[in-house]
Amino acid sequence: MAAPKKKKAPRALTPEQVNAKVQADHRSLIRSIFRGCGFHRVTAVSDKEFTYDGQKSDFDDVFVYENVILLMEYTTSQPSSVGAHLKPKKVLYDKIDADRPAFIQFLKQKFIDSADQFPQHYHASKLVVKIVYCSRYDFESHYKSNVPNPSYLDYSAARYFSSVIDAIKKSAILELLEFLGVDYKQVGSGGKISVSSAGKEYSGSLLPEAHSNFDDGYKVVSFYADPEALLRTAYVLRKDGWRDSLNLYQRMISKAKVEAIRAYLKKERRVFINNIIVTLPPDVKPIGEDGTTLEAKDLTDTAPVLIKLPDRPNSVGLIDGQHRVFAYHESVSDDAEIAQLRIQQNLLVTGIIYPNNISEPDRQKFEAKLFLEINSTQTSAKSPLKQAIGIVLDPYSGESIAARTLAGMAKDGPLSGFIQQYFYDTEKLKTASIVSYGLKPLVKTSGSDSIFSIWKEANKDLVASGSDLTLLESYVAFCVNTTNTFLRSVKRNLDKSRWTTAAKVPGRVLATTYINSFLIALRLLIERGEDLSEDVVRSKLAGLNDFDFSVYHSSQYARMAEKIVATHFTNTPAPTVGDAPGELPS
Repeated sequence: MAAPKKKKAPRALTPEQVNAKVQADHRSLIRSIFRGCGFHRVTAVSDKEFTYDGQKSDFDDVFVYENVILLMEYTTSQPSSVGAHLKPKKVLYDKIDADRPAFIQFLKQKFIDSADQFPQHYHASKLVVKIVYCSRYDFESHYKSNVPNPSYLDYSAARYFSSVIDAIKKSAILELLEFLGVDYKQVGSGGKISVSSAGKEYSGSLLPEAHSNFDDGYKVVSFYADPEALLRTAYVLRKDGWRDSLNLYQRMISKAKVEAIRAYLKKERRVFINNIIVTLPPDVKPIGEDGTTLEAKDLTDTAPVLIKLPDRPNSVGLIDGQHRVFAYHESVSDDAEIAQLRIQQNLLVTGIIYPNNISEPDRQKFEAKLFLEINSTQTSAKSPLKQAIGIVLDPYSGESIAARTLAGMAKDGPLSGFIQQYFYDTEKLKTASIVSYGLKPLVKTSGSDSIFSIWKEANKDLVASGSDLTLLESYVAFCVNTTNTFLRSVKRNLDKSRWTTAAKVPGRVLATTYINSFLIALRLLIERGEDLSEDVVRSKLAGLNDFDFSVYHSSQYARMAEKIVATHFTNTPAPTVGDAPGELPS
């Protein structure tokens, strides 16, 4: 019997082939986003060179949705080369911004075979033209400031929208347009731009203030609303989304869960009976039978009211029930059964109407607390969720300061690019254990071993007492700078190849155990009163490359820290710190 043939190992790609694949994958990712939302591509314009007003250039793609035209620029340049790619584009971008309808007319005349793929039934003054710059790799933010014309669809945002659109298809377009800075009131439908902002009215009930126990001014209403209205108005503050805020905690939408609910809807043709929890903007008024606005504080019994949802995208906050709402999503090739259920069925909605004078921090704190209350009754909240919500509810706690510090280290410094920030990140440092075991004791607002003890701020007691958010931001920035300075000294004493999270690399040092050990070592040095200036620490750590990291595992990070300090910082024994309980993944 002949021996089975051995499979040939895949042939290694050349650098040119690797680069070509990265380019093709990036282009495919961006195109899938806009096609999935209902944009169509102007086929003949891609990568075609033109000269406009004396400036030679091209666009990688042009996408159109109704009267919205997107001029797409893709780059897979490394971060150090993005400036060289972007800077000469500004000349063209400025010329386009000076007269956008004129540039679109130029494209239609230049690429006459594709002229009918541009908006046909809108006056030139009603066209919404956006330049969208899509870089595969992160680059320094000052380039965006220097070239402010485009909307920047960074890779993290692209991956986010790709995942959301894969789950809810065309219904993601409202969030995508908001991200691009397009005012939906300017977006047409079927050749017309509506001037009406009338919302939908629903019969419901208003709960008396004594029965809700919410603070003064909050109103709790219940009503039935069709999914179509909720899809048009709702937003979800997802943790892995594009909004630049630490006060985000909701999970990514699950395609599998959406499809399972969607299948149930089609099979059973009935709604889920549990309610959707939302927050409503202050301009939603519960109108009584006499046509006047009712106040919850004036009621002794539940009262019938009329609720008018504003026809305004991204105005209704979905606190609980995103999968049940988005199961009714619209796709480019829409499902006729779901389309009927979308307008026919009604979901039970419990809405909290905010007081008129509520501040943004108070609103975020209220929503976070409500979200945690709802979810903690279902399953035990995981550490990352608790830490994310803690930033909102208790920003002065050691854990919240630690989480904010790690977020700063992820953006800038020697760990930038190596810390898990997004749902798609793999082989990166997990945040929860570093926050709990490495950073929390280091940044606490008490003790002689904390960064707080070396912070030269005259009014720092205001942070310790939890009474000055501006000073808190300053303290977080100081923590980021202090930890980054120390870790830079560590990095410069190690072989460059070892500064990686890739498990296959022999001797790698970017593992949770080792990072926590470095942070504990910094705490020990603060306790001893050591000079922490970068040159001094770098000199003291000479020879660190020969340190045997491999003998320390799991929760032995404190022992490793003590050994580093004892070996490299004089002969004085280091203070002993106990290992934190529990196992740490390495």
